[in-house]
Amino acid sequence: MAEVVLPQEREATKKWWRKRLGGAKETGVPNAVWQMERKLARHDLFYLLVVVLKRGDIDRDWLFARCREVQAKPNGYVDLWSREHYKSSIITCGLTIQDILNDPEVTIGIFSHTRPIAKGFLRQIKREFEGNEDLVRLFPEICYKNPQHESPKWSEDDGLIVKRKTNPKEATIEAWGLVDGQPTSKHYKVLLYDDVVTEKSVTNPEMIKKTNDAWALSLNLGTAGGARRHAGTFYHFNDTYHTMIERKAAIPRIYPCTDDGTVDGEPVLLTREALAAKRREFGPYIFGCQMLLNPIADKAQGFQKEWLAYWPARNVQGLNLYIVVDPASKKKTTSDYTFMGVVGIGEDGFYRIVDMVRDRINLTERADLIFKWHRQYKPLLVGYEEYGLQADIEHIKDRMDRENYRFHVVDLGGKVKKEDRIRRLIPLFEQGRMLLPETCWKRNYEGENQDLTKIFINEEYLPFPVSHHDDMLDGLSRIVDLKTQQPGKQVSKSGPSRTNTSMRRLRGRR
Repeated sequence: MAEVVLPQEREATKKWWRKRLGGAKETGVPNAVWQMERKLARHDLFYLLVVVLKRGDIDRDWLFARCREVQAKPNGYVDLWSREHYKSSIITCGLTIQDILNDPEVTIGIFSHTRPIAKGFLRQIKREFEGNEDLVRLFPEICYKNPQHESPKWSEDDGLIVKRKTNPKEATIEAWGLVDGQPTSKHYKVLLYDDVVTEKSVTNPEMIKKTNDAWALSLNLGTAGGARRHAGTFYHFNDTYHTMIERKAAIPRIYPCTDDGTVDGEPVLLTREALAAKRREFGPYIFGCQMLLNPIADKAQGFQKEWLAYWPARNVQGLNLYIVVDPASKKKTTSDYTFMGVVGIGEDGFYRIVDMVRDRINLTERADLIFKWHRQYKPLLVGYEEYGLQADIEHIKDRMDRENYRFHVVDLGGKVKKEDRIRRLIPLFEQGRMLLPETCWKRNYEGENQDLTKIFINEEYLPFPVSHHDDMLDGLSRIVDLKTQQPGKQVSKSGPSRTNTSMRRLRGRR
């Protein structure tokens, strides 16, 4: 493409086309105009789309800029553009066809979350090669006049083969799903990922992991020196596109529907009225994901990254310590997690997370850890989520009797909505008074070592209020229910926040 220097303004580019084509016509050289048309189609993606593929709807300044950008740097990016902003038309359809016109020996694998989605993209390309007379006229050495009968393979299931000299086992273009049957023993020069994430792939962390693993596995289907392209829109704060970016597998190229990525920003392509209609139809969360490309852009963001503060979590001297427990009901992969934490309050009024566990653990394991931590940290109080305590109290009391080791347990309840309960932590984080351990490595019930600090930040803190799991945030918010005291200050005579029947049971029967 270096042989053609293209103007960087849309109207200047169109004048440039006319000048080149007019100049070719004036030479009187046979086929001069035809050769110039071929050259433009191969080296100007905007020309290919607007003129050859007759996509007059792409003849707009913002889309012209995207064509130029994609053509200059087509590979190694994850292009995240708002819905209806033509990423598939430009990248998956236009750029793919241009690749074939420049190199009919290329092999391209289109991957989407499921194969029917990928076939939809292949179908659009298939129709162009079948019905676009200009493609056949300009590139007869590549395009069949009647591909259904002349091509060795020409179907959505088997892929499309254009005229080529080599005979690889891969078709020129094939369409596959990531999670419903990837191909085996195939390798493509171009791996093209479009819509690998859908609303069904982010319904829970297990589905997100399944898509992540399928995408990682599909990378083996490329070739040495081959290219990768990604296009899509966000569906969740921790979806596979975020994983690609986090692993530095692709460079993000993100274009929301407004110039500053906010609801009130200036629209880049659609009208303000059209965006307002979509905002009403989609709702705030879907609009934030699909149009603003930020799952929490249009909701009241609870927590901000710059509020995070840390401490080494080694020396607890001088801290008043408390244990909070928020148990899950069942030990199974579909249930929420039990959260247990040790929180220390210093004379400075800062809250320090000393230790924590987020896992799927049963009643006996919870009790084991409570007794272990109580002996180790000597907390002033143990706060226990009310309904969980009702289920666990008899076992805890029995352990106290058997081990002759007693301590106060306060039930933590109330009718506050979970999101509102969690938002009580906002002032503590905003003021920098909630300190996380720099690392907190724990082995979970599956035997996997995890850094709970990282999990807390990436899976709960930053995505809130749209995270799939919020067990750690909810459990940590229970510290607000306890009447905690800073060292050196007089303890309130009122004592713990609540001492109801559950508390009295632990003191002995009346």
